[in-house]
Amino acid sequence: MSDVVKKLSAAIDGARISTEPALLDELSWDALSEGRMHPRHHPQVHAPLCAVRPRSTDEVRRIVLFANQEKIALVPFGGGSGLMGGALSIRPCIAVDLRDMNRILEIDAASHSAHVQSGVVLESLDQQLNEAGFILGHDPWTVPVATIGGAISTNSVGYRAGIYGSMGEQVLGLEAVLPNGEVLRTRAVSKHSAGLQLNFLLIGGEGCFGIITEATIRIFPKPAARLFLGYLFPSFESGYGAIQQMFEQRLRPALLDFGDGEEKHDPGALLYLAFEGTEAIVAAEEALAAKICSACGARPLDRKEPQQFWRERHEIARQFARNRRRRRERGRDGVYRDWIHVALPASKVLAYKRMAQETAKRRGVRVQESGLWVQPELFSMRLGTEEGETPDARLVLEETVEELLRLAQQVGGSMEYTHGVGIKLAPLMSDEHGYGLEVMRQIKRALDPNNILNPEKLAL
Repeated sequence: MSDVVKKLSAAIDGARISTEPALLDELSWDALSEGRMHPRHHPQVHAPLCAVRPRSTDEVRRIVLFANQEKIALVPFGGGSGLMGGALSIRPCIAVDLRDMNRILEIDAASHSAHVQSGVVLESLDQQLNEAGFILGHDPWTVPVATIGGAISTNSVGYRAGIYGSMGEQVLGLEAVLPNGEVLRTRAVSKHSAGLQLNFLLIGGEGCFGIITEATIRIFPKPAARLFLGYLFPSFESGYGAIQQMFEQRLRPALLDFGDGEEKHDPGALLYLAFEGTEAIVAAEEALAAKICSACGARPLDRKEPQQFWRERHEIARQFARNRRRRRERGRDGVYRDWIHVALPASKVLAYKRMAQETAKRRGVRVQESGLWVQPELFSMRLGTEEGETPDARLVLEETVEELLRLAQQVGGSMEYTHGVGIKLAPLMSDEHGYGLEVMRQIKRALDPNNILNPEKLAL
């Protein structure tokens, strides 16, 4: 370790290199809890050899060149809020902590864009945009913790994705250091027809194909009006029918959160909607949503309920920021929780839900909630088991999760739509992509012959 630090100090200021044990322990894990790791796919996690905090693209480039020379793995680390183990240190490595790359370089009001370093925290950017009359379109639960680079690397989905799209859809241009030390810069334009769109080498790439250092993203004017609605449907099926009708009539809520579960209203299924835009547009959307929901048997709720949901949507991330280890150690008490977030053809959602419930029941796993987020095709399910109630509870839960993900693939869907793959879903990548996984591996080998960038994530 001392030899690595000494050599690395020749490439980057030694003051930005750390071997402090508490920091290395923090950087060895993200928000994937121990209780959500499959017992048969559980990797060995190591503390990084050291951590380095670059401040510029050139410094990242020098770190990458050093790692190639020494054949040492690099693991990029943003906010550490990923839920699939994409930032876990599973071999001796250098953690590239990007949180000092936190400058907002330009807010271009005329172009509706912001140019930022990749370590900028989403909440910090949103606050500065608000002062300039704009908002950040990406609004996941992790806003107080997650960074721009991390959100792009998983192509995550946020609460406002219904009208602003995923994080990847908001990207205009990127700057990144590739595994060979070359710097890739893409043009920050909304559309081009000049070869491959190389942004997608990095969007969803989880740091395997390059370390994002800067990004130019879309920003959006502050909405003049925002309105919240809540509806209780007699069943999941009736609520799903209403949501389908909304989308058929091109009604696009900024927020759509729908589900049935014991922690919400039981029996029944609860739908939260938010519309934002001009006063006239919001009023028209409210009237159409009310008409559709009423026709499908829904009862309107007090608007204070969805408003409270909106106010508290980031609290879980604030708790995580206060005590990261608590999330890491979840499951040590023998109570296991996991979920699936699958993208399905809309015609298959209800049939898939029934098959998933039957599978969980057969395995002795409790379905705690089923739901939709953002649009009808994005289906989620929360599951749980407990020691004392189910023999080998954690193994049974994780085997059930994998069976449900494979079932989604078999009906033409995708195993994950928001959190990425990391190490947790890596064993299912071959089923997900077929020969496409080999294409990814060939690209990886061409750009990263020494396999230094975030090895083993995405099954690469």
